[in-house]
Amino acid sequence: MIRAYAVRLASVAAAACVAASLAIAAPLMGAKPAQPQPAADKLQPGLSVNYLYMMFSHVSEVPKAGKGKPGPVLANLDHRTDSGNVLTATNSMGVGALINGFIKLDKPGTYTFELLSNDGVKLSIGGVLIHEDPGIHSDMTSPPVELAVTEPGWYPFSIDYFQRKGTSALRLSWKPPGGQTMVVVPPEAFASLKP
Repeated sequence: MIRAYAVRLASVAAAACVAASLAIAAPLMGAKPAQPQPAADKLQPGLSVNYLYMMFSHVSEVPKAGKGKPGPVLANLDHRTDSGNVLTATNSMGVGALINGFIKLDKPGTYTFELLSNDGVKLSIGGVLIHEDPGIHSDMTSPPVELAVTEPGWYPFSIDYFQRKGTSALRLSWKPPGGQTMVVVPPEAFASLKP
């Protein structure tokens, strides 16, 4: 009985240490804005997406499967469904997505991001890996990830994502510098190059 209590207490202490280390982790550094910054007349609102249709098991398989077929531009990333199509794809299962464009980080400071996904996902901003949850899983939200930004502007943005079967989700939230709460990143913060 005492041993079981000690094991339980050690587990709780370990979880508290992990939570504390996540809470005090230094912001990610090194994100680079696009150079040169894209001209306004070369941009369209939203993110470009190419779809691949197969039963992926790991997010690293998505870019290896090819370029995919272009889909309708994504206004932003606020997707969650129990049975409908994945994002703007034509299927509800067996979908991979290569999502690219730019995100507008319009002031210096620390941006906090959270990414809800179902299934695998890999997000990079300005060449910095923000979050990766590569395998098959139900709806999972990343821990908050802070990104220190020194220069305002458009930053390269990419997500590799797949949905194997069942429910699907892909939602990016942020708290910009000076923000009080996490909110879904709005459409005006995203752009991609015109085709």
